[in-house]
Amino acid sequence: MAETFLRRFFGGKRSAPAADEARAEIDRALADRPDLRGPLGWLRDALGELAPDPDYLRVKWPGPEAARAKLLAGIPLLRDEPPTVDASGFARRWKRLAEGLPNAPAGLAGARRRIDPAVVAAAQTGGKPLNLPGFDPGTVATLARFVLFPGFTALGDTAMSLRQGAPWDRGFCPVCGSPPLLGEFRGLDQSRFLRCGLCAASWEVPRQWCPGCGNRDHEALGFLAKEGEEARYRVATCDACRAGVKMLSTLSALPPLMVLVADAATLHLDLAAADRGYVCPPALAEPR
Repeated sequence: MAETFLRRFFGGKRSAPAADEARAEIDRALADRPDLRGPLGWLRDALGELAPDPDYLRVKWPGPEAARAKLLAGIPLLRDEPPTVDASGFARRWKRLAEGLPNAPAGLAGARRRIDPAVVAAAQTGGKPLNLPGFDPGTVATLARFVLFPGFTALGDTAMSLRQGAPWDRGFCPVCGSPPLLGEFRGLDQSRFLRCGLCAASWEVPRQWCPGCGNRDHEALGFLAKEGEEARYRVATCDACRAGVKMLSTLSALPPLMVLVADAATLHLDLAAADRGYVCPPALAEPR
């Protein structure tokens, strides 16, 4: 069986991988999961446009005291701090990613001419739906997340210093307010961290706890896993709100591109959870 990204992270390679290394991880994942060639192949081709780019989005951050006050109040740092967007970078990424998207509707790539990048970025941090007439809202939202991922991941890195010393016990991202795309059981003690699907930020949460509704009742919390994969990845489920979060066992935090690879390589868990009525990522009880 081919080596997977998770097996290698058990071994503890800590340096942040570049796009070419992420492509190699996808190739290894494809050897195990050829049925995922569509989404993994698209991601492989798109990686050059998805690496963190600090010049793509710019934001006026709150000062240290204001940032701490926001976090203590349960407000993400980027709420009401709309980023400015490099319009040419946005247009290029939208066109490139839309053209390669499996089963993309006709005209989606050209729709970039009808979109204000600043409005799209503000919608991500304000929890507002994206309305692009003629296109499925879910497809538009997914594409927008990938298109803006390079900029938001860079902002997530910058925000780390503002988050120091401020606890965060919410089920949504402390930086941008998005729901967790997946989570990690890290290290030998298997501490639980959630990872944002927009900015790849990381925050520690209790092991027995649902990010969708805050439930801590162990009788309503459980796991789904494919036989033989339980030690590597599974879905943490909540029967109170029917939320599900994919959880991976890792030695250390996955770099941003590897978060995307891990998500795409475990799409079979999303399908298994959906078949049983669980929603991954979770539908959050609190708005962003």
